[in-house]
Amino acid sequence: MRRTTGGLAVIALILALMTTSAHALSIRLTDGGVNTVTIADNGLGDANPAAGAVTYIGDIGAFTTNVSTGLSHPVLGSLAYPSLDLGSINVSSGGGTNKLYIYLTDTGFTGVFPTFAASIGGTTGGTVKYSTYLDADDAAFALSTLLTEELYGGPVFSDVNTAVAPELEAPYSLTEALEITHTGLADTSFNAELAPVPEPGTFLLLGTGFLGLAIYSRRRARV
Repeated sequence: MRRTTGGLAVIALILALMTTSAHALSIRLTDGGVNTVTIADNGLGDANPAAGAVTYIGDIGAFTTNVSTGLSHPVLGSLAYPSLDLGSINVSSGGGTNKLYIYLTDTGFTGVFPTFAASIGGTTGGTVKYSTYLDADDAAFALSTLLTEELYGGPVFSDVNTAVAPELEAPYSLTEALEITHTGLADTSFNAELAPVPEPGTFLLLGTGFLGLAIYSRRRARV
């Protein structure tokens, strides 16, 4: 009887650790009013069954067509090396000026890096504001510490911005925020990524690895 109780206690502990260590990859789309949808990875409304990928397909107010996919670990990066990637296609059909806000967030990152890079590229029939945030309290969708922010016009845009992460401590969360503004019928498509900037030592290790691989391949070719 004691063994059974002990076994159940171990199982309960393992399940608890699994629950607390799970990351909170989520995507949110809103027009700033009553039309808002928030979808967690593998949660209700997620059109992508893969762990580390969340996809929303549907309408948000005047934006009648939206296909948005967010990626994080284990698809991209890891807890020790964070990487968020948000790709989206958005079409508006309503009259007047309409806005759509898209957020991608994930929590529990542990890798400490001095600098982050926010890259984006796409097309738009309006404007796109791309902002990235870090939160030392590790909260989802938290916009406490601004890393980068830039406003882009169409028809084509592409850019990379870097920012120093102030007094970064683990764990922390990262959030990408996109604000799309359309007037009447218009469309926007983009891909935005947020990831650390590798330190010079990392580049040296990568270079040494590639050199070793090249030498090994050449030796094998001679045999």
